[in-house]
Amino acid sequence: MSRYHLFYTDSGYQLTDPSNRRNPLTIDFNSAALQYRLAQGGKRELLLKALDVQPGRRVVDCTAGLGVDSWLMAAAGCTVTLLERSPVLALMLDDALQRGRQDPEIAAVAERMSLVATDAAHWLANVPTTVPSAIDTVYIDQMFPHQKKSAAVKGGMQVLQRFLGDDGAVLGLLRAALATRCRRVVVKRPLTGGESEGLVPDYQLTAKASRFDIYLAQGLLSPKA
Repeated sequence: MSRYHLFYTDSGYQLTDPSNRRNPLTIDFNSAALQYRLAQGGKRELLLKALDVQPGRRVVDCTAGLGVDSWLMAAAGCTVTLLERSPVLALMLDDALQRGRQDPEIAAVAERMSLVATDAAHWLANVPTTVPSAIDTVYIDQMFPHQKKSAAVKGGMQVLQRFLGDDGAVLGLLRAALATRCRRVVVKRPLTGGESEGLVPDYQLTAKASRFDIYLAQGLLSPKA
């Protein structure tokens, strides 16, 4: 991580890569861009459809990253647990959530989010395997290699991708999620490829460059045909 610099400013932490001129990586849950996305997309977000969000649903975001997906879930009324194994991103997320809880405009949403700085597979392994499960939905969005012909990620997201690196190995995490016996597990994958060996989703929702593999409680751990 020596090539990256972490700064604290009046608007929170910034992670920069001095080797290029890309915008720094920041987390601001009251940013104009995020609020515009909420206003324009709202419940029509494909992510929310894949998760089948309902107010009060207990969702675990295994790969919180910048927290944008978690924020969309919480804004839709879910109670969200954010898991993040990167100490740097966990620090940035914690700061952003604290600032969000102090902002009257977004405090109600921020209060529905809780952060745990941990490895998701380890955390899931300690979830009691009761029926019904202690959680409703598990979401997994690990970084996967972008296709050469696809649009390149921009700005802070490019810093994030280079900082964390691509990670397409989701099988172990998926198995840990399924073992919790929650009602639904959703995995974001590239549009083509990236299947998890031995596990086939109950159905999929597709976007332009990615898809959501959805596993339902009654189909958990079903063998691949």
